[in-house]
Formats: sequence, structure tokens, C-alpha cells
Amino acid sequence: MFSRILTSLIRRPVAVSMVMLVIVATGIVSAWRLPLELTPKAELPRLSVHTAWPNASPEAVEAFVTAPIEGVVAGLPGVQKLTSTSREGQSTVEVAFSRDTRVDFAALQLSEQLAIVREHLPHGAGAPRIQKYVPEEFRQEAFLQYQLAGPYSLYDIRQMALKKLRTPLLAVPGVADVQVQGGQDAEIHILLDRRKVQNFGLRPQHIRQALQDLNLRLQGGLLRRPADRRGVDLLVLNPVHTLEELRNLPLRAGKTRLRLKDVATVERAYQNVRQLVRIDGNPAVSLVIHREPGSNTIAVANTVFRELERLMRTLPPGMRLLKIYDESARIRRDLRALSTRSIFCLLVILLVLLAFLRTLHLPLLVMSTVAIAILLTLNLFYFAGLTLNILTLAGLALGFGMLVDNAIVVMDNIHRLREEGMEATQAAVQGTQEMLQPLAASTLTTVVVFLPALYMTGELRVYYIPFILAVCLSLLSSLVIALLFAPMVAARVAPAVRPRESRLLRAYRFLLRKALAWPLVVLVAAGGLFYFSYDQFDKNVTRGEIWRWDGDTYLICWARLPRGAELQRADDIARTFEEKVVGLPGVKRVSTYVYPERVRIRIDFPKAVQLSAYPLILKEQLSVLASRFAGVAIGVYGFGPGFSTGLGGSAPNFRIQVLGYNYNEVKRIAEAVGRKLQRNPRVRDINTSGSGYWWSSRAHTETVLRVKRDRLPAYGLTVAEVLDQVTAYLRENQGWQRLVLGKEELEYRVKFADFRDFDFRDLFNVVIYSSAGKGVRLPEVTEIVEQPVQSEIVRENQQYQRWVTFEYRGPYKFGQRLVDAVIKNTALPPGYKLKQPKWFLSAEEKKLIYWVLALSLLLVFMVTAALYESLIQPFIVMLTVPLALIGVFLVFWLTETNFDRSAYIGVILLSGIVVNNAILMVERITRLRRQGLPVREAIVRGAEQRIRPILMTTATTVFGLVPLVLSGGESELWGTLALSTIGGLSSSAALILFVTPALYRLLVRR
Repeated sequence: MFSRILTSLIRRPVAVSMVMLVIVATGIVSAWRLPLELTPKAELPRLSVHTAWPNASPEAVEAFVTAPIEGVVAGLPGVQKLTSTSREGQSTVEVAFSRDTRVDFAALQLSEQLAIVREHLPHGAGAPRIQKYVPEEFRQEAFLQYQLAGPYSLYDIRQMALKKLRTPLLAVPGVADVQVQGGQDAEIHILLDRRKVQNFGLRPQHIRQALQDLNLRLQGGLLRRPADRRGVDLLVLNPVHTLEELRNLPLRAGKTRLRLKDVATVERAYQNVRQLVRIDGNPAVSLVIHREPGSNTIAVANTVFRELERLMRTLPPGMRLLKIYDESARIRRDLRALSTRSIFCLLVILLVLLAFLRTLHLPLLVMSTVAIAILLTLNLFYFAGLTLNILTLAGLALGFGMLVDNAIVVMDNIHRLREEGMEATQAAVQGTQEMLQPLAASTLTTVVVFLPALYMTGELRVYYIPFILAVCLSLLSSLVIALLFAPMVAARVAPAVRPRESRLLRAYRFLLRKALAWPLVVLVAAGGLFYFSYDQFDKNVTRGEIWRWDGDTYLICWARLPRGAELQRADDIARTFEEKVVGLPGVKRVSTYVYPERVRIRIDFPKAVQLSAYPLILKEQLSVLASRFAGVAIGVYGFGPGFSTGLGGSAPNFRIQVLGYNYNEVKRIAEAVGRKLQRNPRVRDINTSGSGYWWSSRAHTETVLRVKRDRLPAYGLTVAEVLDQVTAYLRENQGWQRLVLGKEELEYRVKFADFRDFDFRDLFNVVIYSSAGKGVRLPEVTEIVEQPVQSEIVRENQQYQRWVTFEYRGPYKFGQRLVDAVIKNTALPPGYKLKQPKWFLSAEEKKLIYWVLALSLLLVFMVTAALYESLIQPFIVMLTVPLALIGVFLVFWLTETNFDRSAYIGVILLSGIVVNNAILMVERITRLRRQGLPVREAIVRGAEQRIRPILMTTATTVFGLVPLVLSGGESELWGTLALSTIGGLSSSAALILFVTPALYRLLVRR
């Protein structure tokens, strides 16, 4: 039936050509309309609950907010893991559900339960917010990020960013939001004269209440209009329009009528700066641009670039706009890399086909089928709802070398029949007919190995499902084009070819006959090679994922100041480091972020020095500078390839987790582990109180004002009156205090005029006045104490956890051995645990991958058994997988490459690819046997006729993957996957030519 369909298609070239033109035209349209994104839409069965409780300590947050929420979350159906983090003023509870949980329904259930808990949360705590989880690798904080800097004040720069840039950018199609971070806003200061306020018996709360009344906007009621007897709404407003009106705001103190200016100075000022941003020492504000989901990243970026270029011409002289982050740059780089790899692959394909076929028209025909297959794949992408992102582009790049395999096999078989003297049309029909079953089998085996991946859970599924779909769709497209388009063209352009036998073929025939004479020796030699390769792999190759930095080398200087530190103190530290590095010839950019209690400085290097010793030397110099500051935790850490080449100096690269139900015991165990690690001279930067990351803060203290409620009645005071008068001395606002002045909404502060000079010592001399005018010193009714407090409390499944982080200066595998030894030799009380979570591949994920691999092999066996109606031939085909593992073991051992998660997926991919060559050979041998040839002669002739397509398809696939390995950081997610595929294909292609015939000779006697 297939031959009749194919003959009909060959006789109707115009119809087939039109179909192909439709595929080309729609493929081009699909490529134009497919969204370009950095990462796919990722949604996992995880939720997080965030609750704010301003100014509350971590202990209070954990006891009164986190614990009640944990109790509710733990009772939800399908909960697998529960993790909580309690920080100052913030509670975060993360919950992971089973895979079959519907996230939207779980969020609805959780929302209903949290509504009940909300009533019992402490006063001042905000409503819990539910957020869906996105893997850290796919989180996109911004689409574009800029720094606007210039020789102007922070207020002026912020206003320029808000009015000149933000508003026009919001009108750009595809832009979802634009945030301006940093700078200063205007505000109103109402500075009370302490003596006058006390003389008139006023309190700060009286002033605040009068100001809050200015914001009243109430519906007073319904009035009837006599003229038409219709009702009208009466709206009550009490606005002010100028500062002068505000100064004349009437106040009442007993029977005395006052105006605000009688007891206070009212002035327009600027907000207290909460953070400072500088680029190379110049003031700056951040401009963060978010993209609408599903929009084309490059198209939106180009529009934003053009708009910003126009807007910058409207800004005053001296303003600079520096691009800090560009999501589209990664996509452009991937597209350029894909284009480069495509050209490289096409050249390799052309050279390989020319070398084997020794004619030009057939290689050109194969390359045309590749182009049509790619366009058909893009059509399938569009209708399947996929986007072009880092995962699907990698799938296309990986499958590019395999796209030609089907066409090569078909064209080679047609070419062989033409060498035997067959007419062109008959050769096209028969050659394609003969390859229908092996091509269907080889394509199906490659596709079915990915079916078990549908059972993957968690982030493994998010990572690899789009990639797998890209590979499978491209292979199916290539099969359709190879079976329909290639024979039609070959029937018209394939000329008669004289048969020629190469020396390679004669040599192979000679060696093959020797192998068939001693089949057991061949199998024993292959088994010995497998044992040797696995032994070297097991002893010398590190398995499991290690942390991978991005493609750039940079330094991070991080300073953590004591709680309550002022911004000026943090800025002084930041400027000390800036003076050391700004302007150095080997430094590209210095980005400084200053907050009251922390400093973050990023130092970027030019490409020319990133892999030199300069970044390491500068790091050591800054580390010496950091040691001069007392009472401040300062760290200098290096990231990127310049610090991860074995020279040392990178950020802590090992973590050990301590778990238990007693907080103090967990702390003791962590400190004991830290003392053990200190004995190793290669261990640096040990931190036993972290949250698992190098920037985790250490324990500090806080000052607590405890009100003595039993003494308040004697002085006629209430807690609210005490707090109201104390906060008037402090610098920061408490609560949301804003009013509308004309058309502008401004924050305001009600403070005593000397609040800027007020410090901790003055707190003991504050006099609190009751409503009756009776005064009492603050220490009489309060207690001021300083107590230790942890900056962060983390629990996993309601167990306290603590992290020991450190840097090991040496080969990663030696550091791993140290971690294993420490975990094994540390005595733990019952109920406590030490473990080393992996950055990516956990024990559960590894177990899942092994299960997927086993199921994939079973499916391959079942597919080949169904196609061959035999159990022996599929068994022969399946034994090519161990031959491929030989190459995998050897390539990772010889290149000293870490065998990570992508390498595991590469092995799964191999199990479907390497059987293709065996399928071609076994199918041909079986067909010749059915034609009456003896077993031995059928093996020799079948192997001879399949050596050329086996070598050609292997060469095109291997060379197509080489750029993924050589491109380094650009393909770090897929480099090891490509390396394992290259090693497996190379070894299987070399060994299958002898081992598979020898195995066939042993198992099939007649």
C-alpha cells in the first residue's frame, strides 16, 4: 500500500511541490509569530505564603505568624514538604504538593484556611499573600534594567526617571510595568516645638489626627433638590492646596484656639534616603522594565531601545543611561549560536555526504529536506503552543544533527539501488519501501524513550519537557519529509551511478569475517572494555551537579552592619571600597547599592582580563581592606569562570544542612561541624549560622522598649500615649502618613524639631506627659533592654535547620570527599540529621532518572519486538546500549567532566538513538536471510550495505553536537548532555560494526 501511495506521489510532482511550498510558507509565518522568551512558562505544584509584620523580631514572627500558618498548611491534602523562613518583619511558608495536585484548587483551599487564621494573627500583621512557585533558574525579576545617573540630586534624577522615562515607556506595546527604584521623593516635615506643645497641653497624636482629617472623603448623605425633586449626593471633603493653608490648620488646646504654625514649623523637604545607588561613583536610580507574558522578547526590546534613544534626547546634559540587564541579549546570543551551529552542521553534512556518495546532487537534496523539516517543526511548535526559548532552541540544536539521518538513510538506499542498475523511479519507490520499517522503528525508539519523562516531577519536568517536545517534533518532521519529499525528488534527479568498492569497505569485510570466525572473543573483548571504562568512570568521575556560575567573572563585596546602623555609616564603608577600585584600568564597572544595614558592590571586569589573575589579585587586596573594619561583617567573593578554575577564591561552594527539633541543639551541632572543617587547611570562609547561602547574615542584637503596664495608671497614662510621644523623637515614620496637597500626594512626618539630634542616650531623659499635664521620665514606666536575636529562623517540615557553608580551595571531588567524611564521622543525638542537599540533582531526582531510563529501555525493546515479531532480534538491538555506555564512561573520564543531571538525560536520549544503527543492520541482515542467503553470508552482505549509512548518520549527528560542547558557558545547561551523546554514539558506531554481527552469529544459527 505504501508503494502505491509513493508511486502516486512521484507521478504527481506538482501537487507534492505545492504541499511542500505550503509547509515552507506557513513555517516562515510560524517562525515570525512564535514568541521569543528566555525561559518557558514554568508552574510547579508549589505555593508560598508571605506575611508582613513590620518591626517584629524573627522570634516573634515565628511564634505568632509562621507557626499558625504552618499548622494550617500542614493539614492540606497532598502536602509533601513544608519549609518556613522567619525574618525580621517577614514570614514565608513554602509548601510542595504531590504532582497530581491542581495548583489553582490548592491555592483556593489555602486561601479559605488562611482567612480563618487571619483573625488570630497579631495586631499590625498584614494579610497573608499566596504566590505560585517558579523555579529559581526561571525567575525573571526584570526584562530590562537600567541605571539613570548624572550630576544632579537624587530627587531630580528620580523625577526625571518617573516623568520623562517611565510614563512614555508604559505606552510601549509589550511593556507590562516600569519601576523606578532609588532616589528621593519630596515630603512635608511638621516639626513640633516641644516647649510650646507641652505648654498648650497638646500631644503629637492630636496633630496627626488633625492632619488625617484633611484626607477625609465621605459621602455625607442624600439631599433633595426642590427645583426638580431629585436627590443629589453630598460629598464631604476637607482638602488643603498650599503649604500656607496647612500652616493655618486650626487646632484646639482646651479653650485655646491655635493654628499649626503656632506650635510647629511646616516645610517642604525630602524623604530620608533609604538606599543609595551609584555607578562608578555617580548617583543613580534604577529603571526596571517588565515584559508582558507571551510577547516577543526581541521585538519588545527593540521597541524599548528606540523609545529610550528618543527619550534620552529630552533629558538635561550630563545624564547617562547604563544598561545593567537585558533579557533579550541571551536570546540573541542563543539565536546567533543556533545559526552558527546550523551553518557548521550543513557544511559537515555536505562534506560527509560528498565523501561517501561522491556526487553533489544527493547531498544538496538531503540538505533541502533538512530545511523543510525545520519549517515543519516550527509549524508544529506554533500549533502545540510552544515558544522559542532556551530549552526548545537547545532541543532544535541537539536534534539538528539527527534531522538528516532519515533522509540520509533513504537517499543512501536509493543510491545503492541505482548503483545496482535499477531505474530511477523504481529505485526511489523500492529504496524508500525497504527503509520504511527500519526508519519507523528507529524514529519511534527515539521518541518512546522520552515517554517516561512525562512521569517526571518537580523541576526535572519543567526543565526537560519543552526540550523533549522540541526533539520529538523535529524527528517526526524529518521522518515525514524523508519518506514523502526525498523519494519524489530523487526519482527525477538521481542519475545512474557506476558501482565502486572502496578500500575501506574491503578492509571492513576482511575484519568482519575474522570477527565472525571468533564471535565469543569479540563479545568477551567488548565486555572487558565495558568493565574497564566503568571502573575508571566510577573511580575518577564526580557525579552530581555542582554550582555553575554565569558566563561573566565578577566580584561581590558584601557588608553587613549591626541592626539599627545608619545609612551614612554604610555609605562610608561603600566609598572606602569605591575609592580602591573606581577608575582602575582592569575594571569595567562598579555598581554600588547601599542600605542602612548592608552594602553590596559588584565589580565587573572586561572580557580581556576575566580569565587572568587580575580578578583574583584584586579580590585578595579587597579582602585585606575588609579586615580593617571592626564590628562589621564584610565578605569579598568571586564568581564566574575566573574564580572557578581551581585557583580558589570563589564564594562558598559547599553546604551542609543540620536538621532537628531543638533550636539550641541544632546550633551546637553546626558549630561542632564548623570546628571539624577548620582543621583542613584548604577550607576557608566557614559560616555556621547561615541560611544556606554566602550572604546569610549572622546573629545580632535588638533594643527592646518594654512598657510597665502596672505603673501607667499612677501617672494617668496609656500605652498608646507612651508610644505616641516616643515615636515623635525617632527618625522613621510609623504607619502610612500621606496627604494630598493640591494635586500632589506627599508623605508627612510629625516630629519634634530636634529629632535629628536625638540618640540612644537621650531616650533615658525623655519625659512623657499625661492628658492632665503630669510628666514622668520614660525609664519610670518602661524598661529598655538589649537582647540577642537571630536574623533568620528556617524550618523544614517543622524541623529547625541550620547551614554550615564553606569554600574548599581545590578540586571539587576532594571537597566532596571531605563533606562525606564529616557527615559520616559526626555523632548525632537521636532525631537529628546531617545532609548535603544538591544544588540541582537530589537523591529523589536521581532515583527518578534511573526509573525513567529503565522504563525507556523497556519501551524500546517492546517497540522493536512489535515491529520485528521477534524477541531475539530486539535483544540483539538492545545490547548496543552497553556499547554506547562505554563511550560515555570514557569521554567523561578522559575529559574530567562532572557527570551532572544533563548527562543523565543524555544517557536516556542515547538509549533511543544508538539502537537506530543496530536496527538498520539487523533489519537488512534479516531481509537477506529471508531472500535465501545463508546466515553468515547474509551477515557479511547486510553489514557491508549498512556501513555507509551508519557512518554517515553517526558523523552528522556527532559533528552537529560538537558546537554545543565547544561553546562553553553559552551551552552549559546542555554541554554535558551533548558530550554524553557524542561519546555514546562514537563508541557504539565503532563497536556495532563488529559486536552486533558477532552476537547475531551466536544467537541465530540458521
